[in-house]
Amino acid sequence: MSSSNVPTYRQGHDPSVTANHATRTAEVEGAFVLPYIKPNFKILDVGCGPGTITTGLAKYVPQGLVTGIDLTDEVLDQAKAHLARQTFETPNVRFEKGNVLDGLSYEDGEFDIVFCSQVLIHIPDPVAALREMRRVCKSGTGLVCAREGDWPFRYVPYSPGLQLFHRYFYQMINGRAPSSISHPDQAPFAPGHKGGSLVHVHARQAGFDPAKIEKGGKVTIYGTEAERRDYATIMINRVEKGGHGQKFKDLGASEEDVSEIVQAWKEWADDVDGWHAVMQCETICRN
Repeated sequence: MSSSNVPTYRQGHDPSVTANHATRTAEVEGAFVLPYIKPNFKILDVGCGPGTITTGLAKYVPQGLVTGIDLTDEVLDQAKAHLARQTFETPNVRFEKGNVLDGLSYEDGEFDIVFCSQVLIHIPDPVAALREMRRVCKSGTGLVCAREGDWPFRYVPYSPGLQLFHRYFYQMINGRAPSSISHPDQAPFAPGHKGGSLVHVHARQAGFDPAKIEKGGKVTIYGTEAERRDYATIMINRVEKGGHGQKFKDLGASEEDVSEIVQAWKEWADDVDGWHAVMQCETICRN
């Protein structure tokens, strides 16, 4: 890895963090891509995490190949373990270490589809990442596809504890605090914002023709009692076991703040009115 692009993922790859990532599937996160896939396609999944989407995509390319790349052996080991647990044949899946900002080891135009989910919002230079993704995508027929969450996240109720979580979670990912936490409508559209709503802008800056960029989106909702409890458990585990509590304290949170965040998630899970939504921006760039 080059010294300028030391591999970092601020949330970390502890299983308490990737537990949420492991719930993601090709049929949900990749739904906007599936209509374009042909059985012999070669697909690159950038930032594959624990590999659930990568492995799911393999079912759609029985004569093709899906390659998942990520930064660390820790998360790639999780992906390989997930692959080994599959009950269907998966000879067309491979996992490799790779950093899109350092330049990938693949040839120009090697892949029919280059895909990522919740990756560009974590990368310090999404334009450079998209430029490299474009390089390894087939010219003329290839697609670069990204599904990225956008800020602000929505919470009901937006309690003081969840406001603290919003503040420190945003700062952990983006390296700076949001402009406001008291009113989510005010947070945090400012220079340096890397949310999903700007992927098409970054793609244009990376060299894609704006006329060949398709912009879409969906909303992920956590509103039922089961959804709230599952999601809150994941968030609490991240804080208490996955290192997020310490990361928040490194950013200025007090021990009392961290305790308030954990209690807020417990209360949100128990609240019959509890609701959480994330806008998912889906961008398709024709190369």
